[in-house]
Amino acid sequence: MIRDLVRTACVIVAMAVAAALLIETRQRLAVVDLAHRQALGSVTPAGYVPAPTGQTPEPPGPLARLGRATVGWADAALGVVR
Repeated sequence: MIRDLVRTACVIVAMAVAAALLIETRQRLAVVDLAHRQALGSVTPAGYVPAPTGQTPEPPGPLARLGRATVGWADAALGVVR
């Protein structure tokens, strides 16, 4: 019975991580698609120079970090098995 509970918990965690990674990937693809569409459809006037914003790129979110850590862990596990 304990094995069933542990197995169920592992399945639930794996499904939650997979869903979170899928959502993160779809969001990033949507952002790329939107930027591409804006780049194709925008016409900038001659001599236009955008004002510097002074913002640094946004660090990856917690789901992206979790995904990278999970992939790294899986890669290390495969290296041990090989």
